[in-house]
Amino acid sequence: MKLFLPLAACYLGLVILANWLASTYVVGVPLTPYTAPAGVFCIGAVLVLRDWIQQLRGLVWTMPLVYTAGLISWAAGDLAGWTALEKIAIASVVAFTVSETVEAVVFTPIRNRNLSAGVALSGTIGNAVDSYLFLTIAFGSTAFFWGQFWGKSEMIAIGTALTVMRRKIAPVALTG
Repeated sequence: MKLFLPLAACYLGLVILANWLASTYVVGVPLTPYTAPAGVFCIGAVLVLRDWIQQLRGLVWTMPLVYTAGLISWAAGDLAGWTALEKIAIASVVAFTVSETVEAVVFTPIRNRNLSAGVALSGTIGNAVDSYLFLTIAFGSTAFFWGQFWGKSEMIAIGTALTVMRRKIAPVALTG
């Protein structure tokens, strides 16, 4: 439980921040010629955090965070009158529900054999699904797809590297 609460707080905070950034800014994606809604880097980290939280506490604890973060984003947008944020939050909830479910299906059988490979593979597949659905719902276009995909991929690579490093430094399996 020691790690769960801070990771869950980071997860919720990053989703809310990503939704606000995506409703407000477009950024260049480092190492690529692409641009993407600014929340892209937060969401790349979220895809990795979901795997870590599942490894710590199980899928039952992970999926409610998806809905909670989306609902908080939507409520914040509604209370502030930010209609762009409301649309982003709805797109986020739908895209996350589908992509995080697909990610869990990929991650669950791999995680006990190779946690790092599970993080990398599930994150990449979840990334593609999330990018397509989110952009289609939020903006009615996939024009930012490659920027979205590569920006999140950069964060997934960092998260995978952190997973590998943690496994080498403290090889005892994470348990809840």
